Amino acid sequence: MGERLSFDAAGCTERGLRTLQEDTLGHEVGPVVSVFAVADGLGGHPNGDVASQAAVDSVVGLAQLPTAEAAPALDALTRNTMSAANRVVLGTGGCTTLALLVLSGPQAVVAHVGDSRVYRLRGGALEQLTEDHREERHVLNRCLGATSPDCSAEPDVQVLESRPGDVWLLATDGVGDTLSPDAIQKVLAELPIFDERWASEELVRLALDAGSRDNCTAMVVSVGGAR
Repeated sequence: MGERLSFDAAGCTERGLRTLQEDTLGHEVGPVVSVFAVADGLGGHPNGDVASQAAVDSVVGLAQLPTAEAAPALDALTRNTMSAANRVVLGTGGCTTLALLVLSGPQAVVAHVGDSRVYRLRGGALEQLTEDHREERHVLNRCLGATSPDCSAEPDVQVLESRPGDVWLLATDGVGDTLSPDAIQKVLAELPIFDERWASEELVRLALDAGSRDNCTAMVVSVGGAR
């Protein structure tokens, strides 16, 4: 799948003012594929925390696929992985969002269900790559574990390019709904001075300080050169 690019990654999650932590984050680095994920269990539903943990645990296993399996069609593999995650979540009795970034050499696949987001900072410009799956501010029309005909588990999947210097952000709505694009861009632009752990913690801190009443989660991934 081309040259293998280096990267650094770190994440932060805080319960905030909620009584229960229903956000989960995780990543796994494999021989060919590296996987990064955040999930937000749906409040007001049972087992949201169990559902989000199950979703993340399910998808990060994609990183351990052998080279021959991973090489042909990473987007199809990612879509199948999201479908498998939905089956796992259905078994928990809960529902969750899921945002997923899969990196393999210069190729990136972004997949999501719900309103957890993926952003990319490139050349100083921030782009939100995902569109929230919701009809109103807090009414989702897509999530994993959905059993209602009004809510689908179908993911959006995009194949993109990953370049040295890119900074990727995966965030739950506690961060994405609270911070402006300018505020997010300002933090991510500080990575040459600070590091990914500082950036993820700073985004969560800013969201909580700005009044977010939700769980807040951010995972930051910066891409380096070939190795």
